[in-house]
This record gives sequence, structure tokens and C-alpha cells, in this order.
Amino acid sequence: MNSSLRFVCLRGVVIQIRDLGRQVRNWARSSVDTSFKRGRGASPVRMPQCNPCCATISLLAVILSANSVLAQTPQVNSVRFSGAAGNYTLTLNGHGFGKATVSVPFSGDVSNFRVGDDAQLGHGEWGYTGDANQLTYESWSDSTIVVSAFGGQPCDSITIAVWNAASEQGGTWGGNIPCNESTPQISSVELSGAGAGLQIVVHGTGFGSAPSTLPPLGTAGDLNYFGFFDFRTHCGAGSSLFEAGSERWGVSSPDSVTLYYQSWSDDQIVVSGFGGTYGSGCATYQAGDPIALVVYNTGDTNFTEAQTAWGGPAAASIAISVKDLTTGKNIVSGSTIMAGDEFQVTVTGMPEFNCAGQLVVTALGAATAPPSVLVQLQSFIIGPAVGQNSTSGAVLTSNGSPGHENDWKVSASCNGANTNSFASGKFEFLSAAP
Repeated sequence: MNSSLRFVCLRGVVIQIRDLGRQVRNWARSSVDTSFKRGRGASPVRMPQCNPCCATISLLAVILSANSVLAQTPQVNSVRFSGAAGNYTLTLNGHGFGKATVSVPFSGDVSNFRVGDDAQLGHGEWGYTGDANQLTYESWSDSTIVVSAFGGQPCDSITIAVWNAASEQGGTWGGNIPCNESTPQISSVELSGAGAGLQIVVHGTGFGSAPSTLPPLGTAGDLNYFGFFDFRTHCGAGSSLFEAGSERWGVSSPDSVTLYYQSWSDDQIVVSGFGGTYGSGCATYQAGDPIALVVYNTGDTNFTEAQTAWGGPAAASIAISVKDLTTGKNIVSGSTIMAGDEFQVTVTGMPEFNCAGQLVVTALGAATAPPSVLVQLQSFIIGPAVGQNSTSGAVLTSNGSPGHENDWKVSASCNGANTNSFASGKFEFLSAAP
């Protein structure tokens, strides 16, 4: 990149930014809390306010910095199994894995990779520091990891965690070793909120009916059929975990961090927060933590029966809201406001998601014009990488005449950072004169 870049604004003003690449990199490092060494209490640095002429520069800085941060966060897109029962080779494809901490090939344990086998409770962890079950690390690159000598069995549900040694960011994956039997399936997971009030909605099939031991509403407890795992500690180390919500089938002590199980059906499980010893030691959740879930069918009588797992960032999700600035009230989709009222559109994502997209506002055109006219088109990036989970469009003024309502349509789309992560939303209202 040249040390001097020029951007020409619409008004003919020339803005010169020297060493833009260096400035963007410095801002990326300072604006996003990606290192445990900084401490989790550090406040993010925001981009300074900018006049319309430098909007292009600000957007470029945001995009480059977001990409820089996201590139250091491991994401496991797929896991391929080869070999036979008791001696599998796993090939992970994704990005952000960083460099190996050992010279490969290497047989043993490392501090930034682990495989957990949920059908082998008590001794089912492989390849992580201190594990008796070791892995052979065949190869390791930023996009592909190959490990062998994994002693799982067909149908076992496994959870994988990998940490980028440089950034100390983690990524997770969960699923089943291929088999010919039917197992529960998790199709998607929705996360909202943070801290003790984290809400988890798990969609899928084969979970079974609500267990008879389901804790009463408003009471936190443990179940044999569910487990929550957070693979990022907030008390000093880059790779650790806390577990919540599982009785662990009597193999070991139940989790001291409990869960509020809101509801349970064959195709949906809702958890509404943490209880028990949550908040003590390293047992805290923050938005963006690499997590994994394990679900057993409620008809199971032990931990070797039907089960599945999920890991990774949840699917992207956005919501559109529109506020009538003249009245100070939020507009209800499908309603009518007074012509002349000013309004503003806001797009909000879940705090865990990084995504980039655009906001579009249209209105009816004149009788001889196309059926709609483009009123507002705005690109945006939201999520932890840029320090904000919402964006607002410029203030607009509604119009309309007696007997001729104006139809305002709002749509937004957003591409998330993880694989197959897309989100969209829509909103419609009318404006008319009395």
C-alpha cells in the first residue's frame, strides 16, 4: 500500500491520509478486545466522528480492521472422518487456526487443541495438555488441521475446541462420528444476551419429551441430558473451560454451575440463564465465547446412548426497528403515521455476531414513475469486531396526501462471519395526510 492515499469527496474536497495501512492496523488492535493480556475490562476505542467527506475512509478502516480481527478467530467449517472405529483420522477445514505450537508430525498433547467424546464420559478427552489419550498431529496450517489416533466409536457425539496460539481466540465444532443409526440432530442454536442471563434456544429433532427431572420454572438445576461448555476463560489464560447444567450421569460430580431450563420438547430446548456458582472463578460467559452444547435423548438410560453435539458461533440474526422522531414512539410494522413525521430506521444484531450488509428504504413512486423509488441505501458492519451491534440510517421525512398513502418498505440483509451465516429482515408502514 502506498504511504499516501487520496480520496476525492463529492464536494471536491481532497483528504490525504498518510500511512493508512499502519493506522488501520493500529486501530484494529486497539479497538477490539481480542487479547487476554489486555484484560476483559478494557474499553474499546471507537472511530472518531467523521464528516461526510471522510465516510469512505471510515468504512474502509472498519472493513479492514474487522477482517484483521476475524482472521485471528478460529472457525471450523467442516470435519471429515476417515479410518475405522477406535482409530479415526479427523481433517478440520476452516480458517484462523494460526500456527502449530509443536513441530508436526507430533504425537502427544498440546495446549491449544482438544477432542471430547461424550459417549466416553470420565476418560473421553483427547490431545489436550494432561490427557492420557494422546493424538497424532499430522499437519497444521491456518486453514487445515489433520489429527489421527482418535479412539472414538461410530455415532459418538464429539466436541472439538481449537485455539489460535497468537490471538488466544478459540473456535468450536460439535457433531457425531458417522454411523448408520438415528441420533438426535441440532439444526440451529440461537444465543441472546450475555452473562448470567444468556438465553439459549436449541432447534432440532430427536430430543425426546420433557424429562421428569426437569427443574421447576424459576429454579436452576442440572440434567443428564444437556451440557453447556464454554472454552474461553476470563481470568487470565487463553484456553480453559467451564461446564454447566449437566448431572454427568453419576460418572462425576454434577456441574456446580446450573442452568434455568425454560422448556423442553422433541424439537426445541430453551435455557434462560445460569445459576449455582456462576460468576465464581473462571465461570463467566461473554458474547463471542467459543461454546459447545451436548444433548441426549431423554429416553436414554446412560451416556452411551443417543446423543449429539453442537459447537461454534450461532446463526446470524438481525431485527429492524423504526422510530417516529416527531412523536417519540416506535412505529409498529403495518401501521400508518402522519405525513410530515420524521423517522429513523435502526438495524440491530445479536451481540455475538459480526456481520456486514446493507439497509434499504423505498417509497412509492409517482403515478408515471416505477412502482417504487430508492430513498435510502446504507452499508454497515455490526458486531464485536467493530464495538457496536446496531446501526441507524439518516433521518427521513414521511409524506403523503389525503387519500394517497405512501408505502414505506424497509429491508436489511447481513452476511455473518461463520459458514452459511445469513440474516435478513423486513418492515413496512404507511404515511398519509388526514
